[in-house]
Amino acid sequence: MGNIALKIAALIFGILLWFLVISQRDFQLSLEVPLNFVKLSENLAIASKPPRTINITVEGKSWDLIRLRNEFQKNSDKVVSMVVDLQKTELGSTRIPLDSKNFYAPNYPNVHYLEPENHLVFIDLDIDTRISRSVPVNPNVTFTPDRGYLLADVPKVTPEEIQVSGARNTIAKIINVSTANHTYDSLKVSKTYDIPLTFENFPAFVTPSDTLVHIDVNIQKMNSRTFKGIPVSLIGFFDKSQYTLTPEAVSVEITGGVNVLDSISADDIELIMEFNRFSIEDLDSLSPTVKLTLPPTVNRDMSIKAIQLKPDKVCLKKLEVKEDTPAAPTAENNAVTKKKAEEIKK
Repeated sequence: MGNIALKIAALIFGILLWFLVISQRDFQLSLEVPLNFVKLSENLAIASKPPRTINITVEGKSWDLIRLRNEFQKNSDKVVSMVVDLQKTELGSTRIPLDSKNFYAPNYPNVHYLEPENHLVFIDLDIDTRISRSVPVNPNVTFTPDRGYLLADVPKVTPEEIQVSGARNTIAKIINVSTANHTYDSLKVSKTYDIPLTFENFPAFVTPSDTLVHIDVNIQKMNSRTFKGIPVSLIGFFDKSQYTLTPEAVSVEITGGVNVLDSISADDIELIMEFNRFSIEDLDSLSPTVKLTLPPTVNRDMSIKAIQLKPDKVCLKKLEVKEDTPAAPTAENNAVTKKKAEEIKK
């Protein structure tokens, strides 16, 4: 038993000694860290495409490097990076060397940037004037109503444009900005959707004023409503005493969104029939033209699905005109006529 206990103690002592030796030595670790550009003048912008990350080698104690690597894998941007100060940079092309002064690892004071022995590390940049301009938002979203419902208007995007800021030559190439690709099916209620914008195809170092847009979707239940006794007006150049329409009034059935139907009255419906159409089209019966007056905020093409007339056609009817017949002679009229005749003879 004594020998076993002695061996275990020796093993533990050896492990502790190994850890002690290891902890005192410096080791190296390679990382691909973010490359951050700071303090550039507000009137300037980066026009080129420098790398977003850079491979570096750091040196430090084993425990520090183990902690650094574990924390870096969780949140790389805030743990370690190479920072490029552009405060004194001017317009044009410039080459900026990178060394230990650019290394940033605030929570690891004992970890240092190890400069390469065989070459210099540098970044080439093109600096241009910063401008801002408005670009339209392209909604890449599909909204499909459920059966028995309809999309009563074009989905409204807010804002319709966003501001983008960056280098002059870069901003000039941006035509629009698209939303993320989404599809919404079986919609039954109106709703506002928050849709993120996508900047995957945007040039580097372009700053947008918004990262998402709001899209208002107007969904209405579909229904039908009938308006009875709507008169049909016969218009054109004709003798109104000789022609009329039969029937002179019809029923109008409108199918569309319930909110839109509720806003319609019989006064908003006008039926028109042109007199010359009967001779031009050489038909006895024709469908009147329907003129429906809606509020300016209503999208007729999307909110009204059908308009049906009952009956669907009217006929042109010529009225019978009675000719005036001479009145029968009376005794009084005969006496007046005889008296006039005698006066003529005298």
